[in-house]
Amino acid sequence: MWLAKIKYHHTDCVTMPKVVKHKITAYATPGNSYSDHKFRYSTGFLMLVGEEKSKKNFIRDLKKDKKVVKVEVNHDLIMFVEKNLLNNPEYAAFRSFEIMTTKPVYCNPEDGYEYWNVAAWDKKQIQHFLKEISKIGKAQLISIQKMKLNDIYHFHLSPRLTSKQRQALDLALKFGYYQIPRKVELDELGKRMKISRQAFSEHLRKAEVKLLPMLAENFVK
Repeated sequence: MWLAKIKYHHTDCVTMPKVVKHKITAYATPGNSYSDHKFRYSTGFLMLVGEEKSKKNFIRDLKKDKKVVKVEVNHDLIMFVEKNLLNNPEYAAFRSFEIMTTKPVYCNPEDGYEYWNVAAWDKKQIQHFLKEISKIGKAQLISIQKMKLNDIYHFHLSPRLTSKQRQALDLALKFGYYQIPRKVELDELGKRMKISRQAFSEHLRKAEVKLLPMLAENFVK
């Protein structure tokens, strides 16, 4: 099995421009697709992280997008159906049976890029995938390597974090709170979230308490 990390930017996208516009972080997972004689309908799932107002504005814009035909929202989780012409090569490549996503796609509002982790049985399949998506956007191969199947990330049910716990964790990771040496302190993170240091610390601690048992179960064995 071959595993690759890809950095990708394209303007013909219903989510990424809105992520940048509203300055939120999104984690995307592609779903199934189906087609009629003219259009391909693709299902996508999003998890949003950011300020409540920004998330609401993102959802409002997503619902207004002419390419989006269905939207369902449950707090920070979104399911939507996007419509594209059947002969669009980019979306056909993303729904290829030869390519599998191994992690949710990280949509970075800072640089406007999507970060994909994909797997394929053959290295040539990943190279072909890169060629196809490069016809519309900018694709950069960050890394590619052959790995054993048990080394590839497997989706697990994650604990349900509140919106503020998820936002606190996202900010802590983004600005280097967990790096050595630490690059940011709780005071600064609290200001970015527009809450007190104590409140930020509490949200972060509760997120850690929910996540650590899952990490221990899956990795500390």
